[in-house]
Amino acid sequence: MSDNCDNGRLRQWHRIGDNDRSGFAPAPAYNKENLVKLSDIARLAGVSVTTASYVINGKAEQQRISNATVERVRAVVEAHGFTPNPQAAGLRSRHTRTLGFILPDLENPSYARIAKQLEQGARARGYQLLIASSDDQPDSERQLQQLFRARRCDALFVASCLPPSDDSYRELQAKGLPIIAIDRSMDPKAFCSVISDDQPASLELTRSLLALKPANIALIGARPELSVSQARASGFDQALHAFTGKVSQYQGEAFSRECGRQLMSELLAEQGGLPDALVTTSYVLLQGVFDALSTRPADSRALHLGTFGDTQLLDFLPLPVNAMAQQHGLIAETALELALAAVEQKHYQPGIHAVARTFKQRIFKG
Repeated sequence: MSDNCDNGRLRQWHRIGDNDRSGFAPAPAYNKENLVKLSDIARLAGVSVTTASYVINGKAEQQRISNATVERVRAVVEAHGFTPNPQAAGLRSRHTRTLGFILPDLENPSYARIAKQLEQGARARGYQLLIASSDDQPDSERQLQQLFRARRCDALFVASCLPPSDDSYRELQAKGLPIIAIDRSMDPKAFCSVISDDQPASLELTRSLLALKPANIALIGARPELSVSQARASGFDQALHAFTGKVSQYQGEAFSRECGRQLMSELLAEQGGLPDALVTTSYVLLQGVFDALSTRPADSRALHLGTFGDTQLLDFLPLPVNAMAQQHGLIAETALELALAAVEQKHYQPGIHAVARTFKQRIFKG
């Protein structure tokens, strides 16, 4: 019996598919009518609904409610397992204390880290962060817009794949939903954007490879129509203004490992070998490059690599890689402050907030 007990109470075990032949009592059926309401808590505690609401929402001291009343309400709440309905509270206060985040790819390490930092920061401020991936598909992103709108989120973070001509975010913001762009900037006259300062970062990263005197250099990127891709390509081009060697650029349709592998395979087929230096515009593309190089480890040792995005794993590779790391914590902190200023203070100032990247050098002159 002791194996089935928890703090002296008998646990009810329910086996899926046993049709109660096990002898254990079936779980009680869910019945919405049995849910305890705020009015029930007030009646059982002998107070008004308003007083019960103040106690449950932490406003008892502000409203000068006696300790005895507070303890009585809390005892009833605990006894009946009451939890406030955030949607109902949101209808009354016009705030649900939920925030949304549409990101392009849940497997992308950079977005995953930003999402984690955002969630932790939001929770510390009393907000819940809802996260969804668009898979960098415009139709999916538009569906998620409406989903978060229906959930009555107080603000929406997004790394958008939609073209600048798309008005859907303008329409959402006009209806009262503050939009905060992350990593991929949007129209600075209409939206707040928190991005990495990618153009100068790309310039510095490319120059770190040019210092090694390559005869040819290549860039592997994706989604050239996006502002983030254009900034990284611009820095690459600027660094090469006096370069007299061979330059190649390969652009794919997605920031994905498979796309990186395909582009690297295309480069090898066209050039008949490796360039002296290579820049990838995201870490997931670099992963694909490694996949393509896995079949030719011998001659890849001479390749000088630079990438956007960084991870500790790169410290242990036999092939050194210079990297431009994002400051995920600072990006998340800045974006959250902008969102809460819009929600709580009704202060929304469009513009671009650029966060510098940090350069990690692993390749040194011999």
